[in-house]
Amino acid sequence: MQPSSALIIIALENGYLSAEGLEIDVKTYPSGKRALLDGLFTGDVDLVSASDAPIVFNSFARQDFSVIASIFSADNFNRVIARRDRGIAKPADLRGKRVATQKASAVHFFLHLFLLENGMSEKDVQLSFMKAGKLPGALARGDIDAFSMREPFISQAAQLLGQDNAVIFAEPGLYDQSDQVVVLNKTLKEKPDAIRRFLKALARAENFLINNTRKAVGILAKVTKGDRASLETGLSESRYKLELTQSLFLRLEDEARWVIDAKLTRHQTMPNFLRFIDTAPLKAVRPDAVTIIK
Repeated sequence: MQPSSALIIIALENGYLSAEGLEIDVKTYPSGKRALLDGLFTGDVDLVSASDAPIVFNSFARQDFSVIASIFSADNFNRVIARRDRGIAKPADLRGKRVATQKASAVHFFLHLFLLENGMSEKDVQLSFMKAGKLPGALARGDIDAFSMREPFISQAAQLLGQDNAVIFAEPGLYDQSDQVVVLNKTLKEKPDAIRRFLKALARAENFLINNTRKAVGILAKVTKGDRASLETGLSESRYKLELTQSLFLRLEDEARWVIDAKLTRHQTMPNFLRFIDTAPLKAVRPDAVTIIK
């Protein structure tokens, strides 16, 4: 599990879910995209956490799922890492280079924004796509010159390349990415009480993180095998809050426009994302955390 799932991790480790009478079988996936496709949509799990982009991509193809809460957001979560020995020292040097990312994902959208921010588009690089776990090895072998991703894949690639050859680019404030709890509409109808109890457990986890930050870091370090110092920095730079805000709705629309304009879907009509956000479960647990206007 990733640090962005901190509220879920704390709820599990502190027994908040079991205290709510829930028996949880946890399954992990390498990304939110895979969690949706291989977990939720196959019926393998009842709910998942996923970032904005895979939610947007799937909203063009199906309407049987809903976002019931946001649990994480950060505006400096993604990075581009490149090989210095390929003549890359600054973002502009990516022009004409072989750049990879995971297709139809948050890091794909970040790459799009990153290139625009630096006076380029995806047409200015040799873009390719591969699974997240394949990217560090591909960069180390020299199959690609750079890739757009998040941790732990950035650190893995940097270690493989060595400090002198790894160039890492960040763009704080460029993309305020968030993770959501996503549930099939069928599950919302069949297990409404269980969904509310799950959110209650996450609310307890949020309070614990706020009031016991050092203990929370220890829990995350144990579960994610991450470095305490890096986790502390991540907690201070990110927002771990159970909420549903208007900014989520606007962000989903922005990404949907990119998907259409980039011809990443055959659909030309913007989904109505208000239909993909069910505020009722969170309103029942924490009404002040819902500020979406429907």
